[in-house]
Amino acid sequence: MAELHGAPASAEAFATRCDEILARASTLRTALESRSGPASIEADFAQFDRLYNVLNAGIADARLVQETNPDAGIRAAGEACTTRLSAFQSGTMLSRPLYDRLVAIDLSGADAIDRHSVTRALTDFRLAGVDKDDATRTRISALNAEITDLGLRFARVLREDQSAVHLAGVHALEGLPEDYIAAHPAAADGRIRITMQYPDVFPILTYARDEATRRAVFETFNNRGYPENVATITALLERRYELARLLGFTNYAEVATVDKMIGNPARAGEFIEQLATYATPSAQRDYGRLLQRLRSDAPHADALQRWDSGYVQEIVRREEYALDGQEVRSYFAYDQVRDGIIALVSDLFDVRFSEWADAPVWHESVGAYEIHQNGRLLGRIFLDMHPRDGKFSHAANFPIRPGGPGAIPVGALVCNFPRGDHETGLMTHGEVVTFLHEFGHLMHGMFSGHQRYAQLDYNRLEWDFMESPSTLLEEWVWDYDTLATFAVNAKGGTIPRELVERMNSARYFARGLWLMRQLGLASISLNYYNRDPAGIDLDALARESYSRYDLSPYPDGIHPYASFGHLDGYSAIYYTYLWSGAIATDLLTEFEANGMRDLATARRYRDEVLATGGSRPAAESIEAFLGRPFNLEAARARLER
Repeated sequence: MAELHGAPASAEAFATRCDEILARASTLRTALESRSGPASIEADFAQFDRLYNVLNAGIADARLVQETNPDAGIRAAGEACTTRLSAFQSGTMLSRPLYDRLVAIDLSGADAIDRHSVTRALTDFRLAGVDKDDATRTRISALNAEITDLGLRFARVLREDQSAVHLAGVHALEGLPEDYIAAHPAAADGRIRITMQYPDVFPILTYARDEATRRAVFETFNNRGYPENVATITALLERRYELARLLGFTNYAEVATVDKMIGNPARAGEFIEQLATYATPSAQRDYGRLLQRLRSDAPHADALQRWDSGYVQEIVRREEYALDGQEVRSYFAYDQVRDGIIALVSDLFDVRFSEWADAPVWHESVGAYEIHQNGRLLGRIFLDMHPRDGKFSHAANFPIRPGGPGAIPVGALVCNFPRGDHETGLMTHGEVVTFLHEFGHLMHGMFSGHQRYAQLDYNRLEWDFMESPSTLLEEWVWDYDTLATFAVNAKGGTIPRELVERMNSARYFARGLWLMRQLGLASISLNYYNRDPAGIDLDALARESYSRYDLSPYPDGIHPYASFGHLDGYSAIYYTYLWSGAIATDLLTEFEANGMRDLATARRYRDEVLATGGSRPAAESIEAFLGRPFNLEAARARLER
């Protein structure tokens, strides 16, 4: 599966490719199901790993195509292929003959990696329902197909969303940076169109002085996918609940958490409450500060509305911390940020990037690189970083090839950042943080893609650990020595040390409020899936779950769950971002003790955490790096700042 098919010539060509993958996978599965005699790791499990690799590579190509290809017909072909390959994958995990071959493998003489690999695979089979009777497996297969199609439908609505706000004139953009205003000229009728793409939305919510402008953009952004996705989410909850019951669980949240570090939904709920206890004092303190500042401009304000929060935070940072977000932004042009992040990763982890000649890119804006370590090819990456119509609208790492025996891992970042230099490509510091976070996922895939089996890359780790390495990497764009290597203004001036010091002084202001909102999202995610969805009121449950944590009033007339893509991909486990964040904060203690640019610590982290991938449980990799099990003390201390 070394060949890549993320840039097909036509929809027909991709459909043909999908046929070829299915034929290859079918041949491998039939051969494995037909084997007789003693089962072994060398023959049976290795064959299953090849099958796993073929299917996952095919699905990865299909998902990349459906989310990034500029041609709507080719995107549709990607969706159709995803449906077909996912159905075959579901059938594979429900194959009793295949399962019987693997369960018959004698592990008594196996080493730790082989035992872990086979045991994890058998757990996946059982969670898929392979041990159920024929009728139940048939229904499970049908449900999985429906769930795949519902997820595709949900994502398509968001990807093709054309929601926009039309402002009456340039006065509505008062307070926005000059380059933003220049990039949004009025149409012939005098109105200015603001799309719901990230580079349009977040500057409005941060800088627009006109409350009506902020409110209109906030409400439109939080109504993407509504009402189209309501029926889709409802059906998704129903199908997953039925699936959970067939598998012997009380609800789908139990299915989603049973193989995670946290273990069950009750512990996930307890963790959410524990973090809320840590965060509430600072959240209440900063909410009071923000409301007081808002009242100096709007004396009758009785609450800090959601569309006001980012704007007032920016004012307080400017007035009390002498920190102007537009000044900070002037040092972060996309081209320099990209090169700086590549240089940072190169230095920390002892790798080298070079342009990937003749890479099969799907759009002229996509960059491609090869990564080498100690003279050997470590992996290949694509960077698809700028908005366009029909493209995935968030920011994510797309694994394309997992690597494995004799293979090279491949991945793609798909983001929506401004493009270019200081004239067109200025980024907020928050966008730089997101860039490095997603790049962390990408590099985790590169380092972990050299295992004994393809299925042991980082994607096979417990899902609630997977965000930890990428969250940890965010710390380096708060470090002056790192920023000084690439953060320059249009005149070439390096970001001043005292500006970075002010950024760090203001870093934890309103952090508790941010966390409480994340806890609200985690609560929605968990509560949508921890019950029978019959008769569920999506709006009421979202409001109840979110309002338990967020201190701002929950606005009327918004339906943010309709664009909450994690309800599909993450289902009940949005908490994983916060769990992973707590682990990342604990991992950071080693760098804080030894130095953020200490190469020995960075390379020990690379070898003990990143490169081990899914070859052992996450807790073992964490303990190997820290010299102890992880705990929440560092996270608690940070939230109490």
